[in-house]
Amino acid sequence: MTDLDTIPHLRIVWDVGRLSEWARLLAECGQSSLTQGFGYNQAMLTVEGWKPRLGIIELSDKPIGLVVMSERRLFKLIRVARLHRGPLLRPEARKPAVFAMVMKLIRREYPSGPLNWTATVPEWEAGDEAAAMMRWAGFRRDKGAGYRTIWLDLRRTEAELRAGLAQKWRNALNQAERAGLTVEVDRDGKQQLAWLLEQYQQDKAEKRYRGPSAKLVLRMRTGMYKDGDIVLIRAVKDGVPVAGILVLGHGKSSTYQIGWSSAAGRAARAHNLLLWRAISELKAQGREWFDLGGVLPDEAPGVTSFKRGMGGEEVELVGAWR
Repeated sequence: MTDLDTIPHLRIVWDVGRLSEWARLLAECGQSSLTQGFGYNQAMLTVEGWKPRLGIIELSDKPIGLVVMSERRLFKLIRVARLHRGPLLRPEARKPAVFAMVMKLIRREYPSGPLNWTATVPEWEAGDEAAAMMRWAGFRRDKGAGYRTIWLDLRRTEAELRAGLAQKWRNALNQAERAGLTVEVDRDGKQQLAWLLEQYQQDKAEKRYRGPSAKLVLRMRTGMYKDGDIVLIRAVKDGVPVAGILVLGHGKSSTYQIGWSSAAGRAARAHNLLLWRAISELKAQGREWFDLGGVLPDEAPGVTSFKRGMGGEEVELVGAWR
């Protein structure tokens, strides 16, 4: 890699993409992140004031991916920009040289300086080559944490997915299936989201873990349910709700967003059953990938172990850069 001349016809076209093109490209990228989708970014604009800026990545005038930057102004002078889990590239374009060039183009559009503050967590797997590409593109490593998650490939059959479960996880699922739980599916969040958010907020306050605000989740639901991107699943035992999860769709992918389980739900292994049911729902929607929502091995080893038990591929991104 020497300069952009190595891929002379690669460019990012800013501020021109329509919503329909955004949605189409998101789907064509296959493994996509929630944070690069329209529903998430509209919610961030409404709730936190981060304005999304869409860039269409083109090679020889043909779209090969997208990138969404989030922007704010401080004191009307300083432009603060964030890139979280982008850019997204179509599978055939997902090559190191293309990624490096795209990041250099982003750096040129968002230069480092006293009036330009940029923070990025790119959607590219960690490694020495990835770090070298980021430095070549003009970024410096930041002190902030990167991101690690687990992907389930939903293109596999349910039999293959079940066989891929860890033995302990599969045993818990078998237990849940015998526990007399009733599973309720809410495909637009209208019926059950208020209930789930009430449990989630109380649980988050008690256990002091990180997670999206209830206001942000509500706004995402408002922007996404008409596109069929909401799956809320609840487990009921003896007439009492004991667990629930919310999964959000984006293109061919989906992300586990929030969940809650009572003591009775944990005893019945309800979460195993709900996630397994979510897989069936997502496959029926045509989703091909399930992002289990991030893992923190040091801070949340129990949750990490639970997600690892589903048999997906664990991926660590290149980290935080500025």
